[in-house]
Amino acid sequence: MKDCDAEGDEKEEICDENEEEAPMRRSFSVEDLLDEVEKICYDASGTSKVEMVVRLWKDGFTVNDGEFRSYTVPENQDFLDAIKRGELPSEWESRAEEEELEISVEDFTEETYVPKKKAFHPFSGRGYRLGSVAPRVVARSPSVHEDGESAPIPMVTLDHALPVTSLQIWLADGRRLIQRFNLSHRITDVKDFVTRCQRSCPPFVLTTSVPFRELSDQELSLEEADLANAVIVQRPLDTQAAFGHTS
Repeated sequence: MKDCDAEGDEKEEICDENEEEAPMRRSFSVEDLLDEVEKICYDASGTSKVEMVVRLWKDGFTVNDGEFRSYTVPENQDFLDAIKRGELPSEWESRAEEEELEISVEDFTEETYVPKKKAFHPFSGRGYRLGSVAPRVVARSPSVHEDGESAPIPMVTLDHALPVTSLQIWLADGRRLIQRFNLSHRITDVKDFVTRCQRSCPPFVLTTSVPFRELSDQELSLEEADLANAVIVQRPLDTQAAFGHTS
């Protein structure tokens, strides 16, 4: 019986030793860390104080809400072992030379670590259309109000008792104007308006756009020439006409 009791005591002692030597993978002593961490307070004289918070979770730990570190990784185990011994972890030694480290440990070992959602920041950069190698640049006709060298738009006297129409006029310099006329106005009135819209105006003719038609009879009224809400194009006489037509 004595031999059995002695053998049983030896087995219990071996089990106790194995438990003490077992790596701190899952069942480590949080109390040990809390006790020993008070010894690790490195003061770099005259420097700012930095708080280092080690949070112990069910399956790993974090430092200052940084990246989650698993207990199963050897270097992470060495980190906790150093704190348990009341020593500064090796990865903090260089930092401790410049800053005062105030270390604390928080126990969350009953909880599983859940990563925090990253804050959403609205996109504020420049977008490009998919499928294009470079951003597409669309040229815009200069506005009369933006171009300081353009002549001011002349006034057109309207008789509101008579029918009124709007003409879309493309000038030779690329500007597009929309001007209202009475249907009783003549083509020569439109040509005079186009001339006064430009500081220098070489000889030109007026045409429609599509279908192309030169407005050669300038004494016709807009109604007679069927130009209600029409598109009128100024075409210089000495150059290739716009839209592929020649004068």
